Amino acid sequence: MQVAYGVLFLLTATAGADDKKDEAKKLEGTWEFVALVAGGMDITKVSAPKKLTIKDGKMTGFGPEMRLDTDATKTPKWLGMTFARDGKDFTVNAIYELKGDELKICIPMAPTKDSGKVFENKRPEGFDTKDKAEMLIHLKRGK
Repeated sequence: MQVAYGVLFLLTATAGADDKKDEAKKLEGTWEFVALVAGGMDITKVSAPKKLTIKDGKMTGFGPEMRLDTDATKTPKWLGMTFARDGKDFTVNAIYELKGDELKICIPMAPTKDSGKVFENKRPEGFDTKDKAEMLIHLKRGK
């Protein structure tokens, strides 16, 4: 009986890892900026680069290179965006939504008094940034 539970656990763990890889693959590609909204204010023309790229679980073109970790079992879906700074890894606790060729990522950006942190890293609960210290990155898949 214990062997059966062990096999079931391994099959479930493997399926979960495959699902995670499949979800990450859906995000791959070159993405063009539709909008960049911080605290409800459109800052696209001021701050947005033209495009970013997601490939092999990494994002480039928007800040430092970041390693991505998805969790599609959460609602909204969770996205961990890990980057290196001064020899340390920092993970941004974001959320994302992929609908067809449009991707929305919402990240926290509240400053912190803790010198060991860049900002408070409270994961956003939704994509409306008005009156919140959060940034919405709205992207469209490039051709």
